[in-house]
Amino acid sequence: MERTKTKNKIFAEALELFINKGFSASVNEIILKTGIAKGTFYYYFNTKEELIVELYKKLMFEIEAECVTEYGGESARDYSKNIFGAIVKWFILNPDKFNYILIFETSPFIKKIVGRVPETLKAPVENTMKKVNMGMLKAYPPEMITFFDFSFTRAAANYFLSHSDPLSAFKSDFNMVFDLYWDGVSGK
Repeated sequence: MERTKTKNKIFAEALELFINKGFSASVNEIILKTGIAKGTFYYYFNTKEELIVELYKKLMFEIEAECVTEYGGESARDYSKNIFGAIVKWFILNPDKFNYILIFETSPFIKKIVGRVPETLKAPVENTMKKVNMGMLKAYPPEMITFFDFSFTRAAANYFLSHSDPLSAFKSDFNMVFDLYWDGVSGK
C-alpha cells in the first residue's frame, strides 16, 4: 500500500511540474517537490523518461477504465457518442491531466519513444476495427480512425474549455460537435 501511495505521489507532483515546466523539469526538482530521496525515485523509475511514459500510460488507462464501456448492441453512433462524451467530459473535469496528455502527444519527446506506448492504442484500435468490420464506419485503416478519434476528443475538449463555463457549453453543444465528427467517419 505504501509503495502505491509513494508512486502515486511521484506521479501527481511530476504531473504538476511537467505542466508548468515541460519535460525539462529535472529529477532533482521532482524529488524536492515530493520530499523523497533520490534512491526512492530510482526505485520506481529507471529514468525521468520512463516516468514521463508511465504517467502518460497511467492517464490513458484511467480514461479507458472510467469512460469506455463494452459495446452493448446500441447503434454505433450512440455507442461512440456516449464514449466520446464521457472522454471529453473527463478532460473538462481533469484539466491538468488533459494538459499533460496534450503536452505528451504534441511534443517532440513522443517521437523519441514512439512504439513504447502501443498498449494505450490496443483497445481503441480494436474498438474501431469492430465498427469498421460491422460496416458502421468507413473502411479506412483503423489506426487512422483511432488517431482521428483521439484528435476529435482533444479538439472538442479544447473547444469547451475555451468557454467561461466549460460544463455548460459541453451540455448544450456536445450533440452538435459530435455530429460534425460523426458525419466524417460514419459509413452511412
